Amino acid sequence: MQAKRSLDSLRMMLERILEKAFPRQTGAARLQQVGLFTLIYLMQADKEDVTARRLSRLTGQSEGDVSTQVKKLVALNLIVRTQIPNKQGRGRAFKLTVKDNAQAKRLTQAIDKAASKRK
Repeated sequence: MQAKRSLDSLRMMLERILEKAFPRQTGAARLQQVGLFTLIYLMQADKEDVTARRLSRLTGQSEGDVSTQVKKLVALNLIVRTQIPNKQGRGRAFKLTVKDNAQAKRLTQAIDKAASKRK
């Protein structure tokens, strides 16, 4: 029965995130954005920078598709793109991190709360 309560709590949190953080988006866009935001949030503590290329490898989406979604999160003021100096390869590489503002903190706290209830 504990698992059911944890899943219910997680569901409630995710519904709240989807409704409040991305109010004028389609359902599919909300799912993509909350998923991508969550990945960036969880991966930013890793030693390796979070980049569109890294997210692309992880998700199986093209870098262009990931970049399009990242731009939406940047426009929503949830994610920061910081150029990585001296990065080898084509084009410019950007490190992705969760922005330090009230809106992003509400999302990260909801994710943290849902995760702690899963334990």
